[in-house]
Parts: sequence; C-alpha cells; structure tokens
Amino acid sequence: MAYKSRLKPLSVTIGFFNAYGLANQRDQVCDFLRDHQIDIFLVQETLLKPARRDPKIANYNMVRNDRRTARGGGTVIYYRRALHCIPLDPPALVNIEASVCRISLTGHAPIVIASVYLPPEKIVLSSDIEALLSMGSSVILAGDLNCKHIRWNSHTTTPNGRRLDALVDDLAFDIIAPLTPTHYPLNIAHRPDILDIALLKNVTLRLHSIEVVSELDSDHRPVVMKLGRSPDSVPVTRTVVDWHTLGISLAESDPPSLPFSPDSTPSPQDTAEAIDILTSHITSTLDRSSKQVVAEDFLHRFKLPDDIGELLRAKNASIRAYDRYPTVENRIRMRALQRGVKSRIAEVRDARWSDFLEGLAPSQRSYYRLARTLKSDTVVTMPPLVGPSGRLAAFDDDEKAELLADTLQTQCTPSIQSADPVHVELVDSEVERRASLPPSDALPPVTPMEVKDLIKDLRPRKAPGSDGISNRVIKLLPIQLIVMLASIFNAAMANCIFPAVWKEADVIGIHKPGKPKNNPTSYRPISLLMSLGKLYERLLYKRLRDFVSSKGILIDEQFGFRANHSCVQQVHRLTEHILVGLNRPKPIYTGALFFDVAKAFDKVWHNGLIFKLFNMGVPDSLVLIIRDFLSNRSFRYRVEGTRSSPRPLTAGVPQGSVLSPLLFSLFINDIPRSPPTQLALFADDTTVYYSSRNKSLIASKLQSAALTLGQWFRKWRIDINPAKSTAVLFQRGNSPLISSRIRRRNITPPITLFGLPIPWARKVKYLGVTLDASMTFRPHIKTVRDRAAFILGRLYPMICKRSKMSLRNKVTLYKTCIRPVMTYASVVFAHAARTHIDTLQSLQSRFCRLAVGAPWFVRNVDLHDDLGLESIRKHMKSVSERYFDKAMRHDNRLIVAAADYSPNPDHAGASHRRRPRHVLTDPSDPITLALDTFSSNTRSRLRSPGNRTRRTRQRGRRAA
Repeated sequence: MAYKSRLKPLSVTIGFFNAYGLANQRDQVCDFLRDHQIDIFLVQETLLKPARRDPKIANYNMVRNDRRTARGGGTVIYYRRALHCIPLDPPALVNIEASVCRISLTGHAPIVIASVYLPPEKIVLSSDIEALLSMGSSVILAGDLNCKHIRWNSHTTTPNGRRLDALVDDLAFDIIAPLTPTHYPLNIAHRPDILDIALLKNVTLRLHSIEVVSELDSDHRPVVMKLGRSPDSVPVTRTVVDWHTLGISLAESDPPSLPFSPDSTPSPQDTAEAIDILTSHITSTLDRSSKQVVAEDFLHRFKLPDDIGELLRAKNASIRAYDRYPTVENRIRMRALQRGVKSRIAEVRDARWSDFLEGLAPSQRSYYRLARTLKSDTVVTMPPLVGPSGRLAAFDDDEKAELLADTLQTQCTPSIQSADPVHVELVDSEVERRASLPPSDALPPVTPMEVKDLIKDLRPRKAPGSDGISNRVIKLLPIQLIVMLASIFNAAMANCIFPAVWKEADVIGIHKPGKPKNNPTSYRPISLLMSLGKLYERLLYKRLRDFVSSKGILIDEQFGFRANHSCVQQVHRLTEHILVGLNRPKPIYTGALFFDVAKAFDKVWHNGLIFKLFNMGVPDSLVLIIRDFLSNRSFRYRVEGTRSSPRPLTAGVPQGSVLSPLLFSLFINDIPRSPPTQLALFADDTTVYYSSRNKSLIASKLQSAALTLGQWFRKWRIDINPAKSTAVLFQRGNSPLISSRIRRRNITPPITLFGLPIPWARKVKYLGVTLDASMTFRPHIKTVRDRAAFILGRLYPMICKRSKMSLRNKVTLYKTCIRPVMTYASVVFAHAARTHIDTLQSLQSRFCRLAVGAPWFVRNVDLHDDLGLESIRKHMKSVSERYFDKAMRHDNRLIVAAADYSPNPDHAGASHRRRPRHVLTDPSDPITLALDTFSSNTRSRLRSPGNRTRRTRQRGRRAA
C-alpha cells in the first residue's frame, strides 16, 4: 500500500494579517484561506488566552503562542496539513511576540517562517531580530512590526522604522512590503499607512506577487505574498471506498485458485504464495471500489449559507470602498456590515450547534465522538526531535522516521546488563536442540466456521497494516474466500510457521502525556499489523490460552491480562493487607517495594521465552509456531506517511499483537517468591510487600526479596530501574519522609537493588490509584476530583443550560465521561473519611446545577431526584456490593481471601479503623435519605426528567 507523504512544493503562498481578535473571525478566515489558496497564514494580535481552546480550521494545523502576562497580543500560524511543515519553539525574545514553523520545499533549502508582532509601545531590539533570523539558513519574518519607513512605501518614518532600517545591512536581510496601505485607522482623521511587512533572509524564491486584500474584520488588511513558481495547483485527495460496491464485487467475483489442493501437504513456499494470491485479489477489488475525492471539499466541516455569502460580498465591497474613500459614511456602512456578518454567522453556528445537540442520542457514534474530542488535548504536529547528542537532529519526516526507528530498534534488543553467559548459552543450545526435533503433536485444524466467528468479532474501525486491508474489508469477505483463508491457516500450522509477510509491521508513535515532545523516547510505539495475520494470531492465542487454562499454569498472583481479573482487584488485595495490620490495637506496619521494569514488553528474551514454553509442556507445534512468530520480525516507523527503512527486532513481543500479553505473562510466570514477603503482579507491575511491628525487620525482609528478585531479573535479562522504583512504609500518622527518619535515627536502613538505593516515598501511584503512606486516600481523591473537574469544564458546551441537548443525554454524558473518573476503583477508597468523599459529591452537585441552570435556592436533593442521579456515596456503595458479591465467588483464592471478612461494627464510625467492606454497612447519606422519603405520588409526577427543575427555574426568573 502506498502512503502519501506530505508535500514539498515548488512554490508557497503566504498570508499575514493583524486580526485584533481571531476567535470571532474563524469562519471568515476559513473561507479566506480557501478562496485565496493560502498555504501558510500568519496571524497577529489573536487576543487568545492559554485556557481557550484552539480556533481550528479544517485541513490546517496550528502553531500558537499566546500572551500570558497581559491582555491582547498573541500570534498564530495556520499551515496546510498536506505540506511538509513543522512547528518550532521561538527563541527567547524581549519585545517581539512570535510563532515559528519550518517548511521544506523542492529546489530550495528549508525556510523558517515566523508570525511576528511588535506592540506599538515597544521598540525594535536588534537582539530579537537577530535571534529570529538565526533560526535557520533561510528565514521569513512577516507580520505587524509597527515600523514605518519611506523606504518600504510608508508615508512617514518612525523611530522604530529607523532602527529596523539600520539593521538591514548588519543582519543581511531584505524588507518586502506591499504598495498600498495595510492599516486603515477607524478614525478617518488618521492617515492609512503600511505596518505589515515581511523580512526575508537568504530566500532565493522568486517574488511572484504581494498584494493587500480588502477582506476580513480588522483595522488591518490581510497581505498575500506568493513566492516561487506559479504551477497549476494539484489538489490534495483522499481515498473513499464504496463499501456496498466492494461487498458485491467480492461476492460476485471468481475466487482465485490456491497453489495447492486441500488434500495435499503444502510447503512453506506454497503457503506464502497462497497468501500473496489472496491478498492481491482483495486489494485489487478494493482499488476498483475506491475513488479519489478532493480533501478540502470532503473534509470542510462548516460551509456558510448563501445569505451569509451575499453579506460577505457586500461587506468586502464596503471595505474596498472605505479603503479608496475613507469617509464617515463609508466607515459607518463598513462597520455595520461587519457587525451584521458577525451576528449572522453567530446565529447560524448557534442554530446548527443547538440542532446537532438536540438530535444527539447516546446510541449515536457522534455523541461520544464529540465528547472525546472536547475532552482530549490538542494534537499538534511532531516538532523537531533531539538526537543522542542532545541537539536537534531530525526536522523532516524522513529524518524523524529514521531517528524514531533507531530509538525503537535500540529498545527492542536483549538486555546485556550483567547477563550470565553460561546460562545464556545453556538456554540457546537447549532451544536449538528442541526446535530441531520433529513436533510430537499437531494442533486441531481450523474450520471455516471458526474463522467466520473470529471475523464477526473484529472491530471495524481498527487501522490496517501495510497491505491496506482493514477489518471492515475482511468483514465483507464471502464464504468462498473464508474457506481459502482457513486452508491457508491450516497450511501454516502444518508447517509450524508464521508467514513472513505477516511479520512486517508499520509503527506509529503516540505522544506520552507530560513527556517532552522533542524526545524520541516520549512516543509510545503502536504496531499496525496486517489484519489477516492478526486473524492467524487469534487462532494461535485461542489454542495457547485453552492449554494454559486447562493446566492452571498462571500463578494466582498474576492479575494482568486474565479473564475475570482486573487492576481494581489487585489494588484491593494490597489495600486490604495494609489495612488489616494498621487497624489492629497495636498497629502492624507494611513495607512495599514497587519495581519499575524498564521496557518490559520490548526486552523479552526470545530464546528464554521459548525455553520456558517447552518446559511448561506447551505443545511442540505451537511452540515452534511462536518461535517463528518472534524471529526475523521487522518494522518500519511511519511519520506523516513517510516510512523509515526496515529494521529488525531481536527482542520483545510485538506491540499490538493479541499473543503478546499472554506470552509476557508466561515469561515472568516463574518469578520467585520470597517468603514471608508476598507478591502482587499485574503484567509487568511487580510489587513485594511484608508486614511487621519491627521496621528494621520489614527492611531486612524486603532487602532479601529485592536480592532474590534482582538475581532472577538478571538471569532472564529483564531490566529494572532502581532509581524509578519506589519503597513505601505504610503507617498511621503524618510522619516525615522515611529517608529523613533514617538520617536521624537509622531505624530503617535503605533498600538497595544492584548496589543502587531504592528511594523511600510518602505515596505511590499503583495501577491508577494513589496510595499514601497513611492510607487516607486523600491525595487520590483530590487527584481524581481535579481530573473530573477538568473534564467537566471541557464538556461545558454540551452540559451547560444553554445546550439544547436533552437532560437525559446530559446525565448519560456525566455517567459515562465524568463520574467514572471519580469512582474508578472506588471499592478501594469508598471507606475513606466522609469529608474526602463529600468533595466528589460537591462536583456532582455542580454538574446538576450546570445542566439545568438551577437558581441558588433549589436544593441539591431536588436536582438529584429530577435528574435520576443517586449520590456519590450511594453509587460507591452499590459498586462495592456488586464487587464483593462477585469476589466471594471468584476462582482465584487470593481475591476471595481479600474479600472474605465481616466488618467490625465498632470501627464503623472511626475513619482510621475502617476497611473497604465497612461501606456495605454504612447508613444512608443525607441526599439518599431525602430521596427515599419522597412520596410515591411525587415520584410519579416527576417521571419526566427535569419537570420540577424547569418549574423551579421559571419561579426563580419570575422572582428576579
């Protein structure tokens, strides 16, 4: 499949404009960019603040720099997504505000382009101009510099103009300005003049034209500058599939013939040829059912109605009339039309937004897609990346792809930290010996119905691999192609191979929140595997899972990637153990080590894994297929359609494979236990804990466990980072950090791993729950409340009283997007002090008031009753009841043991002596009590959500 890389054009059209407020002009700017085919648009005085969301424009990316210390200011750059353009961080500037990007062209060195704004009260500093011009070999600075000089066609010369003119020869740049004024003061007594100019350094592109356009709403006029050749523009297209036609074509076309008969024993070469034949047949049919559509027309989200188009034309004509004849009458007419356009666009946008929200239903995909878009942060283009030397080393997409591929290839190599060569040689030789023997058993054959059931369960919106065949295409396969696919799978199993073509992966990087965007290690690799190969993986996974389950191989301490096991159960198990000791008359302390496994899935030693699978008794045929599945794998890193050169993978289990989690769990299944310490595992999250009244004994036992685990980690080539691992001593009271106690009293010696100390801490985040040393859960509740409040603010357009979305849908949105953030793993902390839980209840009450716009005198109880919401405490109690009911019937003895106790009634009122199960016996909270006291007649009268609230709101308006 050919991926379209970003363009490196021969020419570029640049616009720059002082908007004096960008948010209210976004729709007009969108039409302006489309009508004038602007590639890069530089905006000054955006008046945006960091808390405000980006004013996005379809088919354009943004580079934004807001003024943070005072009102006004701000710069933005819009550039076409199809261009090979990247954002850059501006240098340290004193008086100038700037946003910067870098564009790659064909036939010219890359050009750094900056949207610059100099406030009129500031002076031009040579250091600012020099810092911007030194960002690249070729630079364009354009915008409102508030510098007038007769040399660039201004009517007067200002002091800033003289300063800028004096820098021309010293800094070797040219000044380009239009011939007509760009600034038209609203006061007709002031003379129009040229304020918006461009500074060019080492730009050899031909200046085709520079002109002022009398459009948009500001006292400045946008300037359009065309550089380079003037070829006919080639529109950017997107491929659109006619799925109905594709389904008919696949069903009616003659299926290709396989290179082997069903009764024969195909060779590996025959299997590979059969895969190529089937893939070629599907892709050719897919190509015939696809067409190219212009991206701008296909993706334009909001087109203005015809009447607004007429208003815009009249407004632009009035702007041109005012520019020619700046009279009071022309100015009044221009301003009136500008206000009329702004008002009409706001009306249309509000009406469309209201109609859209009013028609939304939770069953529609757009309902949750909109909520996800509002919640998510802005996605920006990947900035230049830092190389191993610490300097910027990758600017273009091909350079980024190669650098990211180098980083991932380095990650996916076996660990060499103190590896035991004798053990490595023993494992390698034993694997080679076992692999050279013929398999002693065969796997059950694949049936077409089994393949059909797997296809039925596929998610249609998953991204395809390098062959371009998506799950949605596979779900359209007719029965004759499914039979062929089953024959190919059986041939591969008979030869104990995993076909080489399915071992190639395209890798894309997803930025890790909170990590520096210019660091290659800050991107989480996601492998896009071929969908046909993933079907084969699912067949293998089913056979391996059935064997592991039937033999009971996985240890009870492993809760990761297992059916009926979850993070919450593991956190609850650890929490119960800690609280059992702390709630005794004489408290018992618990010390815990939380190990940080470095690149766990990427560092799996292949031969070590195969060695363990043989020893577990996994069928030889399946082990040989898994060995072939892991060997000779390769990947290409993809950045904006540009792919790196192929890179081999010598270690690790493939990201994105359904087999990988189970294989990793089997690889660490023989992790040693160190009695009397206890072990908790969730995939690679490894925790060891021990309880005692003697803190020195706790440290001694944990140190012994750390040494044992350290030896096992080194033996099986698993990297552990002691500096990022954490040790916590759980005890009542607000004592200082354990490290401070060590220095003063030497009570608890430090714990070391590989000769390096593991730092003590007062809290740790474990499987999404923040555990503080006193087990009050106050830090965790504060964290989740802040996160939920942030999401509530992001979803305000859908939730506020002006939203036309029904109250029922608002409540559904709250239950699915906001409340789960607060109540994740609530069974662990629902027993916390009521003052902490009440902070979550206050946020829920805040939502209720926002949703209905209730006045201050409406009770929270009435709002909860009208919206059909239970209190946070009642919800947590219900969740805990369901959890403990399931836990008592669980197959894992550790889960049952953590839940199997009766809460002590003497501890019901003492928050420091409570355990999670105390929630089940708690009395009802005030809101729940009030709701329970409502009469049945009142409930029947309030069946329609919001009835009472609407009447109360009306009474409030009348009273006001």
